[in-house]
Amino acid sequence: MIATDTFTNFGRRQASLKRQPHLVIAETPNPIRQLDQIDLRQRAEAMLDTVVWGLTAPAEIIQAHNQKIAAKTVRPKGITRASHSV
Repeated sequence: MIATDTFTNFGRRQASLKRQPHLVIAETPNPIRQLDQIDLRQRAEAMLDTVVWGLTAPAEIIQAHNQKIAAKTVRPKGITRASHSV
């Protein structure tokens, strides 16, 4: 998946809901609407390593990587998101 940083956490939640723990997200800063062709190309080139890694790395490695990210962003320690366990 390719997304701006504004939508990265949403993309991870959607991947989790669809049981796609191996999904890799290539992220670029938001906004991109005002970028000209040269700047947009630079952003795309900056994401190429992530795209290639997502296409070639073993699913187990990607899943472990994503679990580390999720532990820091989706359910950070000390933050209660519901009054009962989910």
